Amino acid sequence: MNIMLPASKVFPGDYIDIGLDMNSEVCNLRAEEERILASFTRRLIEIAGLAGGHGSASAPTAALDAMRLPAIALDQDGFVAEVNAAAEAIFDTDVKIKERRLFVRDAAARVLLNEAIDHVKASPPLGPLPTGPIIVQRQDKLPVIVRIWPFDGAAHLPAQEVRALLTLNALGPKRGPPAAILAKTFRLTPAEAKLACVIARGASPGIAARELKISRETARNQLKSVFAKTNTHRQSELVALLLQVE
Repeated sequence: MNIMLPASKVFPGDYIDIGLDMNSEVCNLRAEEERILASFTRRLIEIAGLAGGHGSASAPTAALDAMRLPAIALDQDGFVAEVNAAAEAIFDTDVKIKERRLFVRDAAARVLLNEAIDHVKASPPLGPLPTGPIIVQRQDKLPVIVRIWPFDGAAHLPAQEVRALLTLNALGPKRGPPAAILAKTFRLTPAEAKLACVIARGASPGIAARELKISRETARNQLKSVFAKTNTHRQSELVALLLQVE
């Protein structure tokens, strides 16, 4: 999903928004972030399978934790076998582990989740699993998007076999890459790096300008320079690149 409203032209044929409504900007960027995350997650699951596979002492959730992807491993009975630190950081009263099950307070999401886990238990070892997202609403926070991924790796925890992985994407502001590393990686000025750090969290240029206490014109000029130095042309493309920086 590209934001191409004629608010402020950066490159020929490419537009970014500076004055859109905050809610529409954030929703568009979150939808794009979610699409990008979903496109990478399947490959990350395969990598985790190799990391937690034959003869490896590393659990698949640990491999995903190194990539900062919240994950929960389910055994063949649908019980929680392993939880990584990234997932634990999301847990609250609305989403938590209860009696070795993933519990969600959202009643509608809980029904869907229980049905999906029952499907895990009933499916043959290599059978397909439901991969549609389950949207878990939270009381005072933005939703968590839960996905269930079939796990074909030979990962074994003590007396348990990983049958599926749950990944969690908690929507909301995320800590961006360190500005100092962005500056060194892309040869940005300190001011450009600070802007890039805020943009990487999914903020719009207008929101970034307010947060950094700079004018929209200054933010526009800095963003133009960041685009040039990172060889990107759209904000969604820039965010996807910046999020790869550790």
